[in-house]
Amino acid sequence: MRRLRNGLLGTVALTLAACATPQQPEPKAPPLTGTITLGSGPCAGLCPIYTMTLKADDTYTLNAQDNTITPGRSTGSLPVNSFRRAVEALEQYDLPTMQRFYTPTEKENCPEAISGLPVTDISRVDEDNDVRRFVTFNTGCVNFADRDRLDRLHERLREVFRIKELVSVGEPPRPPRPETEPKAKGLGGI
Repeated sequence: MRRLRNGLLGTVALTLAACATPQQPEPKAPPLTGTITLGSGPCAGLCPIYTMTLKADDTYTLNAQDNTITPGRSTGSLPVNSFRRAVEALEQYDLPTMQRFYTPTEKENCPEAISGLPVTDISRVDEDNDVRRFVTFNTGCVNFADRDRLDRLHERLREVFRIKELVSVGEPPRPPRPETEPKAKGLGGI
């Protein structure tokens, strides 16, 4: 009886398995290709001057010039999926709908400008998929429709590219001011 029951269960299991439609694997997204470049030009102050290009494999080349941590050319790797996050930022802030220039020479895209601020360049080039998009943005331009979107895109790319860690020269640490230092215990406030 036990053999018959086991045989019957096995037959039912095989029949059900044969009827079940195999699940199709989810289609994979095509691999990302191309480069994204972020650059910043000189200003009246101590703005870092650099050009950093991020490749689809999350490696970068950096040409750091004035006011940077380590001037010169260097290469390295960013965290996994940095390129994908940069592409997502370009899509989120809709780079293709932006104008090519936001500079004082383009009055429609820069009706007013504060002088002495750096110019930022953002580009996405992907020859494999025929994508070429460039934006030059004078950060001194104000009072135009895309300003908020450009600022957010620029800040997001700076985070993804790790500009504060790899490029920018921050203010050096200052010693604590005497009035904020804790007094030594047991020394009578000496």
